[in-house]
Amino acid sequence: MHKITFYPLGNADTSLIQLKNGKNILFDYAHCKSGEDNYDKRCDLAKELNKANTKDYFDIVCFTHLDNDHVTGSKDYFYFNHAQAYQGGDRKKIREMWVPAEIITESNRNGLSESAKVVQAEARYRMRNAFGLKIFSSSKKLREWCERNDGYSYESIKHLVVNAGTIVNSLSLINDGIEVFAHCPFYSDSLNVDRNNNAIVVQCTFDNMHSSKLILGSDIDYDVWENIIQITKAKGNPHRLEWDLFHLSHHCSYRALSHIKGKRKTDPSIINRWLYENQKKPGGRIISPSNIIPLDYAETIQPPHRQAYNYYIEDAKAEVKVTMEYPSKEAPKPMVFIINQYGVDPEAIKSATYVTAGTLTPPRAGKNDYENL
Repeated sequence: MHKITFYPLGNADTSLIQLKNGKNILFDYAHCKSGEDNYDKRCDLAKELNKANTKDYFDIVCFTHLDNDHVTGSKDYFYFNHAQAYQGGDRKKIREMWVPAEIITESNRNGLSESAKVVQAEARYRMRNAFGLKIFSSSKKLREWCERNDGYSYESIKHLVVNAGTIVNSLSLINDGIEVFAHCPFYSDSLNVDRNNNAIVVQCTFDNMHSSKLILGSDIDYDVWENIIQITKAKGNPHRLEWDLFHLSHHCSYRALSHIKGKRKTDPSIINRWLYENQKKPGGRIISPSNIIPLDYAETIQPPHRQAYNYYIEDAKAEVKVTMEYPSKEAPKPMVFIINQYGVDPEAIKSATYVTAGTLTPPRAGKNDYENL
Protein backbone atom coordinates (compact mmCIF):
# COMPACT_ATOMS: atom_id res chain seq x y z
CA MET A 1 0.00 0.00 0.00
CA HIS A 2 0.95 3.67 -0.35
CA LYS A 3 0.16 6.50 2.07
CA ILE A 4 -0.44 10.19 1.48
CA THR A 5 -0.45 12.63 4.39
CA PHE A 6 -1.66 16.22 4.37
CA TYR A 7 -0.68 18.39 7.33
CA PRO A 8 -2.72 21.06 9.19
CA LEU A 9 -0.52 24.12 8.75
CA GLY A 10 -3.03 26.90 8.20
CA ASN A 11 -2.68 28.44 4.76
CA ALA A 12 0.48 26.49 3.98
CA ASP A 13 1.50 23.31 2.17
CA THR A 14 3.28 20.12 3.09
CA SER A 15 2.33 16.73 1.65
CA LEU A 16 4.11 13.43 2.28
CA ILE A 17 3.85 10.46 -0.08
CA GLN A 18 5.12 7.18 1.37
CA LEU A 19 5.44 4.40 -1.17
CA LYS A 20 4.97 0.72 -0.45
CA ASN A 21 8.65 0.15 -1.31
CA GLY A 22 9.66 2.42 1.58
CA LYS A 23 10.49 5.59 -0.34
CA ASN A 24 9.45 8.94 1.15
CA ILE A 25 8.57 11.85 -1.15
CA LEU A 26 7.91 15.25 0.40
CA PHE A 27 6.20 18.13 -1.37
CA ASP A 28 7.07 21.43 0.32
CA TYR A 29 7.94 22.13 3.94
CA ALA A 30 6.21 24.88 5.90
CA HIS A 31 6.67 24.68 9.67
CA CYS A 32 4.38 27.56 10.64
CA LYS A 33 3.38 26.73 14.20
CA SER A 34 4.37 29.23 16.86
CA GLY A 35 6.03 27.30 19.67
CA GLU A 36 5.14 29.96 22.22
CA ASP A 37 1.43 30.14 21.34
CA ASN A 38 -0.61 27.51 23.17
CA TYR A 39 -3.64 28.43 21.07
CA ASP A 40 -1.92 27.76 17.76
CA LYS A 41 -3.64 24.64 16.41
CA ARG A 42 -1.23 24.09 13.54
CA CYS A 43 0.81 20.92 13.88
CA ASP A 44 4.47 20.66 14.86
CA LEU A 45 5.57 19.71 11.36
CA ALA A 46 9.10 18.57 12.20
CA LYS A 47 7.77 16.29 14.93
CA GLU A 48 5.06 14.82 12.71
CA LEU A 49 7.43 14.19 9.80
CA ASN A 50 10.00 12.55 12.05
CA LYS A 51 7.28 10.28 13.42
CA ALA A 52 6.17 9.31 9.92
CA ASN A 53 9.67 8.92 8.46
CA THR A 54 12.21 7.52 10.91
CA LYS A 55 15.00 7.41 8.31
CA ASP A 56 17.63 10.16 8.32
CA TYR A 57 16.72 11.18 4.77
CA PHE A 58 13.94 11.76 2.30
CA ASP A 59 14.29 10.15 -1.10
CA ILE A 60 12.83 13.21 -2.80
CA VAL A 61 11.94 16.68 -1.54
CA CYS A 62 10.08 18.94 -3.95
CA PHE A 63 10.02 22.66 -3.25
CA THR A 64 7.25 23.82 -5.58
CA HIS A 65 8.26 27.49 -5.22
CA LEU A 66 9.92 29.87 -2.74
CA ASP A 67 6.98 31.52 -1.01
CA ASN A 68 7.03 31.29 2.78
CA ASP A 69 3.97 29.03 2.94
CA HIS A 70 6.01 26.38 1.11
CA VAL A 71 9.52 26.70 2.62
CA THR A 72 9.27 28.16 6.15
CA GLY A 73 11.59 26.38 8.58
CA SER A 74 13.46 24.44 5.88
CA LYS A 75 16.80 25.95 6.94
CA ASP A 76 16.38 24.40 10.40
CA TYR A 77 15.09 20.97 9.38
CA PHE A 78 17.09 19.76 6.38
CA TYR A 79 20.74 18.89 5.87
CA PHE A 80 22.07 21.14 3.10
CA ASN A 81 25.28 20.29 1.29
CA HIS A 82 26.31 23.81 0.32
CA ALA A 83 27.21 25.08 3.82
CA GLN A 84 28.35 23.52 7.12
CA ALA A 85 25.98 25.77 9.02
CA TYR A 86 23.14 23.55 7.80
CA GLN A 87 24.73 20.19 8.52
CA GLY A 88 25.08 17.89 11.49
CA GLY A 89 22.68 16.98 14.25
CA ASP A 90 19.50 15.19 13.33
CA ARG A 91 18.84 17.16 10.15
CA LYS A 92 17.12 15.17 7.41
CA LYS A 93 19.17 14.64 4.26
CA ILE A 94 17.70 15.01 0.77
CA ARG A 95 18.72 12.43 -1.81
CA GLU A 96 17.09 14.32 -4.67
CA MET A 97 15.68 17.85 -4.79
CA TRP A 98 12.98 18.96 -7.21
CA VAL A 99 12.71 22.68 -7.94
CA PRO A 100 11.19 24.90 -10.63
CA ALA A 101 13.63 26.85 -12.77
CA GLU A 102 12.34 30.00 -11.05
CA ILE A 103 14.10 28.95 -7.84
CA ILE A 104 17.44 28.94 -9.65
CA THR A 105 16.99 32.23 -11.46
CA GLU A 106 15.22 34.50 -8.96
CA SER A 107 17.41 37.14 -7.35
CA ASN A 108 18.13 36.27 -3.72
CA ARG A 109 17.57 39.94 -2.92
CA ASN A 110 14.02 39.76 -4.20
CA GLY A 111 12.31 39.66 -0.81
CA LEU A 112 13.25 36.06 -0.09
CA SER A 113 13.01 34.72 3.45
CA GLU A 114 16.06 33.14 5.08
CA SER A 115 14.71 29.64 4.46
CA ALA A 116 14.00 30.49 0.83
CA LYS A 117 17.57 31.77 0.39
CA VAL A 118 18.97 28.55 1.84
CA VAL A 119 16.79 26.37 -0.41
CA GLN A 120 17.87 28.42 -3.41
CA ALA A 121 21.57 28.20 -2.49
CA GLU A 122 21.28 24.41 -2.19
CA ALA A 123 19.56 24.12 -5.57
CA ARG A 124 22.28 26.21 -7.22
CA TYR A 125 25.01 24.19 -5.51
CA ARG A 126 23.50 20.92 -6.73
CA MET A 127 23.10 22.33 -10.21
CA ARG A 128 26.75 23.42 -10.34
CA ASN A 129 27.83 19.95 -9.22
CA ALA A 130 25.18 18.14 -11.29
CA PHE A 131 23.91 15.81 -8.57
CA GLY A 132 20.67 15.08 -6.73
CA LEU A 133 18.55 17.62 -8.56
CA LYS A 134 15.65 17.93 -11.00
CA ILE A 135 14.87 21.36 -12.48
CA PHE A 136 11.29 21.64 -13.69
CA SER A 137 11.13 23.31 -17.09
CA SER A 138 13.73 25.09 -19.07
CA SER A 139 13.20 28.80 -19.68
CA LYS A 140 14.83 31.77 -21.29
CA LYS A 141 15.68 32.98 -17.78
CA LEU A 142 17.45 29.72 -16.91
CA ARG A 143 19.54 29.73 -20.07
CA GLU A 144 20.52 33.37 -19.61
CA TRP A 145 21.25 32.85 -15.92
CA CYS A 146 23.65 30.03 -16.80
CA GLU A 147 25.42 32.26 -19.32
CA ARG A 148 25.86 35.07 -16.77
CA ASN A 149 27.23 32.94 -13.92
CA ASP A 150 30.67 31.32 -13.86
CA GLY A 151 30.66 27.63 -13.16
CA TYR A 152 27.42 26.93 -14.99
CA SER A 153 26.71 25.79 -18.52
CA TYR A 154 23.19 25.08 -19.70
CA GLU A 155 24.44 22.26 -21.90
CA SER A 156 26.10 20.63 -18.90
CA ILE A 157 22.94 20.71 -16.77
CA LYS A 158 20.14 20.22 -19.30
CA HIS A 159 19.95 16.51 -18.40
CA LEU A 160 18.60 17.69 -15.03
CA VAL A 161 15.66 19.47 -16.66
CA VAL A 162 12.12 18.03 -16.56
CA ASN A 163 9.85 19.64 -19.12
CA ALA A 164 6.10 20.06 -18.73
CA GLY A 165 4.21 17.26 -20.44
CA THR A 166 6.73 14.56 -19.52
CA ILE A 167 7.12 11.84 -16.90
CA VAL A 168 9.73 12.43 -14.20
CA ASN A 169 12.28 9.62 -14.63
CA SER A 170 13.27 9.53 -10.95
CA LEU A 171 10.33 7.21 -10.24
CA SER A 172 8.40 4.57 -12.15
CA LEU A 173 5.31 2.40 -11.84
CA ILE A 174 7.40 -0.75 -12.25
CA ASN A 175 10.04 0.03 -9.64
CA ASP A 176 8.22 2.34 -7.25
CA GLY A 177 4.51 1.94 -7.85
CA ILE A 178 4.13 5.59 -8.85
CA GLU A 179 4.36 7.66 -12.00
CA VAL A 180 4.76 11.43 -11.74
CA PHE A 181 3.65 13.55 -14.70
CA ALA A 182 4.78 17.19 -14.84
CA HIS A 183 2.12 19.75 -15.80
CA CYS A 184 3.79 22.99 -14.77
CA PRO A 185 5.83 25.16 -15.10
CA PHE A 186 5.91 25.63 -18.86
CA TYR A 187 8.81 26.84 -20.94
CA SER A 188 8.72 30.63 -20.75
CA ASP A 189 10.39 33.52 -22.55
CA SER A 190 9.34 35.97 -19.85
CA LEU A 191 12.01 37.48 -17.62
CA ASN A 192 9.51 38.51 -14.94
CA VAL A 193 9.39 36.82 -11.53
CA ASP A 194 6.14 34.92 -10.97
CA ARG A 195 6.63 32.33 -8.24
CA ASN A 196 3.05 31.09 -8.05
CA ASN A 197 2.44 30.58 -11.74
CA ASN A 198 5.86 29.05 -12.35
CA ALA A 199 5.43 26.58 -9.49
CA ILE A 200 5.57 22.80 -9.86
CA VAL A 201 2.26 21.06 -10.52
CA VAL A 202 2.11 17.29 -11.00
CA GLN A 203 -0.22 14.34 -11.33
CA CYS A 204 0.79 11.18 -9.47
CA THR A 205 -0.56 7.82 -10.67
CA PHE A 206 -0.38 4.85 -8.29
CA ASP A 207 -0.25 1.20 -9.31
CA ASN A 208 -3.50 -0.50 -8.48
CA MET A 209 -6.40 -1.87 -10.49
CA HIS A 210 -7.97 1.61 -10.46
CA SER A 211 -4.78 3.56 -11.26
CA SER A 212 -5.48 5.90 -8.36
CA LYS A 213 -4.50 9.48 -9.14
CA LEU A 214 -3.47 12.51 -7.13
CA ILE A 215 -3.09 16.07 -8.41
CA LEU A 216 -0.93 18.48 -6.41
CA GLY A 217 -1.91 21.98 -7.51
CA SER A 218 0.63 24.18 -5.70
CA ASP A 219 -0.39 27.88 -6.03
CA ILE A 220 -1.13 28.41 -9.71
CA ASP A 221 -3.96 30.69 -10.88
CA TYR A 222 -7.02 29.87 -12.98
CA ASP A 223 -5.46 31.04 -16.27
CA VAL A 224 -2.50 28.69 -15.84
CA TRP A 225 -4.95 25.87 -15.17
CA GLU A 226 -6.71 26.81 -18.42
CA ASN A 227 -3.42 26.54 -20.29
CA ILE A 228 -2.68 23.15 -18.70
CA ILE A 229 -6.13 21.85 -19.61
CA GLN A 230 -6.02 23.08 -23.20
CA ILE A 231 -2.53 21.72 -23.82
CA THR A 232 -3.32 18.38 -22.19
CA LYS A 233 -6.44 17.97 -24.33
CA ALA A 234 -4.62 19.03 -27.50
CA LYS A 235 -1.97 16.38 -26.84
CA GLY A 236 -4.67 13.72 -26.42
CA ASN A 237 -3.85 13.14 -22.76
CA PRO A 238 -7.04 13.86 -20.77
CA HIS A 239 -6.20 10.96 -18.44
CA ARG A 240 -3.30 13.06 -17.18
CA LEU A 241 -5.85 15.29 -15.47
CA GLU A 242 -8.01 12.61 -13.89
CA TRP A 243 -8.05 12.57 -10.10
CA ASP A 244 -9.16 10.65 -7.03
CA LEU A 245 -7.52 13.22 -4.75
CA PHE A 246 -7.09 16.87 -5.72
CA HIS A 247 -4.84 19.05 -3.56
CA LEU A 248 -6.24 22.51 -4.29
CA SER A 249 -4.21 25.40 -5.58
CA HIS A 250 -3.96 28.54 -3.45
CA HIS A 251 -5.57 27.29 -0.22
CA CYS A 252 -9.14 27.32 -1.62
CA SER A 253 -8.77 30.74 -3.19
CA TYR A 254 -11.20 31.86 -5.87
CA ARG A 255 -8.11 32.77 -7.91
CA ALA A 256 -7.62 29.10 -8.76
CA LEU A 257 -11.03 29.14 -10.45
CA SER A 258 -11.62 32.61 -11.87
CA HIS A 259 -10.64 36.27 -11.74
CA ILE A 260 -14.07 37.03 -10.26
CA LYS A 261 -14.87 35.81 -6.76
CA GLY A 262 -18.66 35.95 -7.06
CA LYS A 263 -21.11 36.92 -4.33
CA ARG A 264 -22.10 33.48 -3.06
CA LYS A 265 -20.22 31.12 -5.35
CA THR A 266 -17.26 31.43 -7.70
CA ASP A 267 -18.22 30.62 -11.27
CA PRO A 268 -15.21 29.16 -13.13
CA SER A 269 -14.79 29.16 -16.88
CA ILE A 270 -16.10 26.25 -18.96
CA ILE A 271 -12.49 25.14 -19.46
CA ASN A 272 -11.82 24.90 -15.73
CA ARG A 273 -15.20 23.34 -14.99
CA TRP A 274 -14.13 20.35 -17.06
CA LEU A 275 -11.24 19.67 -14.68
CA TYR A 276 -13.35 19.58 -11.52
CA GLU A 277 -16.63 18.23 -12.86
CA ASN A 278 -15.56 15.80 -15.62
CA GLN A 279 -12.18 14.55 -14.46
CA LYS A 280 -13.17 13.60 -10.93
CA LYS A 281 -13.20 9.82 -10.58
CA PRO A 282 -15.97 8.11 -8.54
CA GLY A 283 -15.62 9.15 -4.92
CA GLY A 284 -13.08 11.83 -5.74
CA ARG A 285 -12.10 14.05 -2.83
CA ILE A 286 -10.67 17.55 -2.70
CA ILE A 287 -8.07 18.53 -0.10
CA SER A 288 -8.04 22.19 0.91
CA PRO A 289 -4.66 22.97 2.55
CA SER A 290 -6.07 25.93 4.40
CA ASN A 291 -7.46 27.60 7.44
CA ILE A 292 -11.06 26.93 8.45
CA ILE A 293 -13.55 27.83 5.71
CA PRO A 294 -15.39 31.03 6.74
CA LEU A 295 -19.12 30.74 7.30
CA ASP A 296 -19.99 34.08 5.73
CA TYR A 297 -19.25 35.82 2.46
CA ALA A 298 -17.27 38.75 3.79
CA GLU A 299 -14.96 40.46 1.32
CA THR A 300 -11.86 38.72 2.68
CA ILE A 301 -8.67 39.19 0.71
CA GLN A 302 -6.79 36.14 1.88
CA PRO A 303 -8.08 32.60 1.26
CA PRO A 304 -9.84 30.39 1.95
CA HIS A 305 -12.86 31.85 0.22
CA ARG A 306 -16.34 30.55 0.96
CA GLN A 307 -17.33 31.27 -2.64
CA ALA A 308 -14.71 28.86 -4.02
CA TYR A 309 -15.63 26.23 -1.42
CA ASN A 310 -19.29 26.46 -2.46
CA TYR A 311 -18.37 25.74 -6.07
CA TYR A 312 -16.44 22.62 -5.14
CA ILE A 313 -19.21 21.15 -2.99
CA GLU A 314 -22.22 22.28 -5.07
CA ASP A 315 -21.20 22.15 -8.74
CA ALA A 316 -18.20 19.82 -8.68
CA LYS A 317 -20.11 17.75 -6.10
CA ALA A 318 -16.88 16.79 -4.39
CA GLU A 319 -16.23 16.03 -0.77
CA VAL A 320 -13.86 18.71 0.48
CA LYS A 321 -11.50 17.89 3.33
CA VAL A 322 -9.99 20.99 4.97
CA THR A 323 -6.66 20.39 6.70
CA MET A 324 -7.42 22.73 9.63
CA GLU A 325 -10.85 21.15 10.11
CA TYR A 326 -9.86 17.47 10.18
CA PRO A 327 -10.87 15.56 12.22
CA SER A 328 -12.25 18.64 13.99
CA LYS A 329 -11.78 22.40 14.00
CA GLU A 330 -10.90 22.23 17.68
CA ALA A 331 -8.08 19.70 17.29
CA PRO A 332 -6.84 19.30 13.70
CA LYS A 333 -4.43 16.46 12.99
CA PRO A 334 -2.53 15.16 9.95
CA MET A 335 -4.83 13.53 7.43
CA VAL A 336 -3.56 10.20 6.08
CA PHE A 337 -5.04 8.49 3.03
CA ILE A 338 -4.28 4.86 2.24
CA ILE A 339 -3.98 3.73 -1.37
CA ASN A 340 -4.21 -0.03 -1.74
CA GLN A 341 -5.23 -2.45 -4.46
CA TYR A 342 -8.82 -1.24 -4.22
CA GLY A 343 -8.02 2.43 -4.73
CA VAL A 344 -8.18 5.21 -2.15
CA ASP A 345 -9.51 3.17 0.77
CA PRO A 346 -12.44 4.99 2.42
CA GLU A 347 -12.02 3.08 5.68
CA ALA A 348 -8.33 3.77 6.06
CA ILE A 349 -8.19 7.53 6.47
CA LYS A 350 -6.47 8.16 9.78
CA SER A 351 -5.67 11.23 11.81
CA ALA A 352 -2.08 11.32 13.04
CA THR A 353 -1.87 7.52 12.87
CA TYR A 354 0.59 5.72 10.63
CA VAL A 355 -1.01 2.38 9.91
CA THR A 356 0.54 -0.84 8.67
CA ALA A 357 -0.64 -3.02 5.83
CA GLY A 358 -2.03 -5.56 8.29
CA THR A 359 -4.75 -3.13 9.38
CA LEU A 360 -6.35 -2.98 5.95
CA THR A 361 -9.32 -5.05 4.81
CA PRO A 362 -10.97 -5.21 1.38
CA PRO A 363 -14.39 -3.57 0.93
CA ARG A 364 -17.33 -5.72 1.97
CA ALA A 365 -19.67 -7.07 -0.70
CA GLY A 366 -22.33 -4.55 -1.60
CA LYS A 367 -20.60 -1.68 0.21
CA ASN A 368 -20.25 1.66 -1.53
CA ASP A 369 -16.47 1.90 -1.93
CA TYR A 370 -16.45 5.62 -1.31
CA GLU A 371 -18.96 6.28 1.44
CA ASN A 372 -18.62 7.52 4.98
CA LEU A 373 -15.44 9.58 4.67
